[in-house]
Amino acid sequence: MPDGSTYEPIIACCWMPGFPLRVIAHGGVDLEQPVALASETAAHPVVLDCSEAARDFGVEAGMLISRAMGCCAQLEVLSCDVPRVEQAAERFVQRLEALGAAVQPMEPGRAFFDAGPLLRMYGGLPGVFAEVLGAFGGDTVRVGAGPNPFVAWVATRHATPRGWLRVEEGEARRMLERMPLELLPAGADLLKLLHALGLQTLGDLASLDVHHVADRFGAAGMVLHALARGEDPSKLEPRVPMEAVAERLVFPEPVANELTLESAVQMLAERLADNPRCVQHAPRALVLSCVLASGGSWQARRVLRVPTVDPRKLALAIRPALGEVPAAVERMELALEGFTPRAADQRTLLGPEGDEDGNAERVQRSMRHVQEALGEDSLLQVLEVEPWSRVPERHAVLVPRRSTMADPATTAEVGRGVWK
Repeated sequence: MPDGSTYEPIIACCWMPGFPLRVIAHGGVDLEQPVALASETAAHPVVLDCSEAARDFGVEAGMLISRAMGCCAQLEVLSCDVPRVEQAAERFVQRLEALGAAVQPMEPGRAFFDAGPLLRMYGGLPGVFAEVLGAFGGDTVRVGAGPNPFVAWVATRHATPRGWLRVEEGEARRMLERMPLELLPAGADLLKLLHALGLQTLGDLASLDVHHVADRFGAAGMVLHALARGEDPSKLEPRVPMEAVAERLVFPEPVANELTLESAVQMLAERLADNPRCVQHAPRALVLSCVLASGGSWQARRVLRVPTVDPRKLALAIRPALGEVPAAVERMELALEGFTPRAADQRTLLGPEGDEDGNAERVQRSMRHVQEALGEDSLLQVLEVEPWSRVPERHAVLVPRRSTMADPATTAEVGRGVWK
């Protein structure tokens, strides 16, 4: 690899057009026919994506489904299965990471990576892109490359299906001149205003004086002006690949009984607690995913108030969500996320009752000496009041710690205190 001081990255973008629609329609719907993907909003669902045949009838993304049906009577509407799309998007990124790329995921079906470190591994840029395209088999993946993420994204949009296109740094400005303003990451209102001012292409925007753009559109306009000139100051932020900590269970027949589902969750939680990753780390969240007998999927995510690997607490945290499962379950998966070192766990100063090594007695004696020297109110204890409350201030209170050496009954009264 070239010296780090002179190294110029080659930003690459891998994109599969219509990714969510392809995932939902895979194996059962002909995308040569008018097909639209609807949002999950029950009241007023809108079109998230549609096939080329549907576009020929005037169907567009963002259009109400009712209006889309009016444009095309034979339109087939598919409901968006978000968990299924997210799982497919994760596999999309993992295919790139398997090639050795440091990947920054964007929306499902699009990701950036630096192709520079892979050149020697695959014999140059054509070899890198050949490996990327080969990793996706017969899918209509496109790859583009440029000196920065925006130019790479534009190059990808103009690459042929299962092909690639590279734009050199010196050619970026000339390539962007005739491109439409819709390529910019701007809202519909701002684009409408730019068109009202007579600007139609990126070249029109790039020809304006940057000070005039700043006066009229502020900081957002300056960013768009830089992009139109082929200058993207943003840097790649690749994610750190982490092996998923998950356990799966396939039922011999669809299960709708909540008690059976609770038993299954408990079993999966016990398996996860034995995972080697949980020896030194504890999760902050857990995700329950179910494949339904009706053909769709369902997912619930719960954030833990305190990171833990206790199977009983994990199962207890996700158990209320089981009542929301809309249909019988064929397959279940429980995954852990957001790991944090277990060394940071806060533990009680006093050990369990009946501690054989005498630590509890020594701690009690030390606490009594502190109180004798500084007063009874010199030691405070954290006493849980409403640990289930969503208001952090109501979880616990600080109360004076009373000596327990002479009065064992006091120990029973403060039972669950955490000593400070």
